[in-house]
This record gives sequence, structure tokens and C-alpha cells, in this order.
Amino acid sequence: MKILIFADSHGYNVSMACAIEREAPDMVLHLGDHTDDAREMQTVFPNLTVCAVRGNNDYFDRDVPEHAVVSAGGVRIFLTHGHREQVYSREGDMVARCAREEGCGFAFFGHTHRMYLEREHGVLVCNPGSISLPRGGPPSYGRLTVENGQARQLKLLDEDGGLLRQEKISS
Repeated sequence: MKILIFADSHGYNVSMACAIEREAPDMVLHLGDHTDDAREMQTVFPNLTVCAVRGNNDYFDRDVPEHAVVSAGGVRIFLTHGHREQVYSREGDMVARCAREEGCGFAFFGHTHRMYLEREHGVLVCNPGSISLPRGGPPSYGRLTVENGQARQLKLLDEDGGLLRQEKISS
């Protein structure tokens, strides 16, 4: 199973649509700040499963949750935009704690527009960066590969699919 993870698209959908077209994922996770973009991807790719959470710029979109737990190929994943978990400070490890409380080994967040990938308290915590308005790096997204009920690899990629960073995940 191939899962693409996007954050902070802010209405600029071309790179996101190109990545989906190129990679043909089984699922897309959108971490907020313009949940209408996630809806548009669902419309353009109607057979694609798209899960989204609301960001700080999505305050009028009450139909989308602020955080979610999704099961993808048997792997539990915590999703949040991160503004409520104070991800700018990164001192409290709130995203990892929330994921652990939900029984998740993976947590994805956005908000900072900066790539981040670290293991915190047994949880792999990742911000895929921003696909449209990055800070401190190129436009980017994530690709999580799940096989036989286990996450196998997480890659952070530039908007053209070029490898920026990867994490092999031991089962």
C-alpha cells in the first residue's frame, strides 16, 4: 500500500495533483491548511481514499476533524495539523504523546511548512513540509509504504518525486 502525505497546500494544487498522478497511491492524507484542496483531489481522483484534518486556516470547515486516527493497511496513524499541539516549540512532544495515547506508532503534522522526521517516545513523528509554500527547503511531501500489515519505509520527496530523506522502518 502506498500512502502520500501532504500538508499546507493553501490552494495550490498543481504539484499535489501531479504527485498523485505520477505515484498512483492507494491513499492520500492531507494535514490541513486548505481542506478544500483535499476535497478537490477526491473529486479529481474519485477512486482514491483521501483523509484530511483541519488546519488553523480551515476554521470554517467544521465537517473536517481537527485530528484523526486512520488505519492504513493495518497500521494506525495519528493525523493533526499541529497548531493545537504547539509544534513550533517542539519542546513538549505533544504530537508524539497524542499518538501514543491513541495507540499509534506514526504521527503526521503540518503547520510549520518545514520537513521534520524523528522518532519520539517510540513514535515516528513526521512533518512532510509544504507542497506549495515551504520554509527552509523545497516543496515536499511524504510517501509511506505499508506491506503485510507493517509500515516498511517513509520517504520525504520533493515536488518532482526526488528523494530528500528516507527512514527504513524495522518490523
